[in-house]
Amino acid sequence: QAYNCLIHFYKRTFYALKMSGMTEEWEEGTTENSTKYFVKIKNFGKKMKTWANGRKICSEPFFVRSSKFELIICPNGVDDDSENYVSVYIQNLSDFEVKINLEIAIESKNVSWKNIQIEGLSDDGTCEQIGDEKFYLHDDLINDRVLDQGTLTVSAEISLAWEELASDVKELKQEVVNLKNMMQTMDTFLTSKFTALESSMKSSPPCPECPICFEEMKPPTRIVQCRSGHLICQQCRDVKEVISCPTCKEEFTGRAFGMEKHLRALFC
Repeated sequence: QAYNCLIHFYKRTFYALKMSGMTEEWEEGTTENSTKYFVKIKNFGKKMKTWANGRKICSEPFFVRSSKFELIICPNGVDDDSENYVSVYIQNLSDFEVKINLEIAIESKNVSWKNIQIEGLSDDGTCEQIGDEKFYLHDDLINDRVLDQGTLTVSAEISLAWEELASDVKELKQEVVNLKNMMQTMDTFLTSKFTALESSMKSSPPCPECPICFEEMKPPTRIVQCRSGHLICQQCRDVKEVISCPTCKEEFTGRAFGMEKHLRALFC
């Protein structure tokens, strides 16, 4: 009988009833990034006949690096549609996403997934699962003589392609937020400084004062200079008592046209 293997994803409430003495479990070929986990279930032939669909056998949790998994076997399917089938799937009990390579096997019959991503436990206690709800038809399992005196062994080989460590990601995200805040604060500070500097340069650029009346000689003030280049306003120069430069006592030479032009460029 032809058998088409289907991929099924489930979201179920994480609840498992462990029955002492029902299973034997072990790992083989464990490395840093992979493991092969075995679950040997006693009296499985009886469970196929007597258990309602949806009733499941849950392995003990096992780890690949920091990622936590559980192997689930339903002797009589997960629902009415998969009744009379053995359903097998893996669920991710971690609180972060993982990407794995997975192979589930019963004797020589197997199904595999490459680089499949599985979400972790959600806030409401549900977790994502991957597997095949019609993994092995009961009649085929019996005809293939897979049961060993009523006992069935299921294996799941997992190699980790990628895992998102929640704590590391949380710390990195917080560091990014802190850096963004620092950059925003620095940007605000520098912007305010540049704005103040620009405003200061535009509103009050340096302007020479007359040493006699102490008024700024902004345009259109006429400016007079002495031989040494000292400046006074024309109004003060026109006072009869002012006959020489009050700074150096040198005589005046005339209008400071260069300075007047410079000041017009600044203030006009």
